[in-house]
Amino acid sequence: MALNQAPTVGVSTTIGTLTIAIGATAAYEIFTSKLISFAVGINFNRQDSTASLVLGDNGDTLRALYRYRFNVLKKTAAAMEITRRLSANEGYVFGDQTIVNVKFDSCGKLGAILQRKIIPRSFVSLSSELDMKALHKTPKFGLSLVLKP
Repeated sequence: MALNQAPTVGVSTTIGTLTIAIGATAAYEIFTSKLISFAVGINFNRQDSTASLVLGDNGDTLRALYRYRFNVLKKTAAAMEITRRLSANEGYVFGDQTIVNVKFDSCGKLGAILQRKIIPRSFVSLSSELDMKALHKTPKFGLSLVLKP
């Protein structure tokens, strides 16, 4: 039996009241001085509902949860969960004509693109990028037209 050559330190904390709580967890590898994983979250409680927002998978996944209690005595409730992977280059499709894609990267840049099909195989796109760490800089905008026969 050998000892672990790369020990990790895990830390988890939560602070809050009956109505709001904030928590975080992290794992740190000592010898490589790397943050292996982290997650942060916030939770709101009311007598009839609970809502949570969690940023996990090292900032790559955003998860929103909501639960509403219709009848506490009969224990009747409804719940909803939405998970979005931020690094995935997926777009939201509206019908078969329009795609919207929004991306926020780890460097603090927020980007968006709106792509609209004008005729079969031809698109017009409007894009923008904003550096959230340098708000004094002018945002970048772009317009493109793709025509395919």
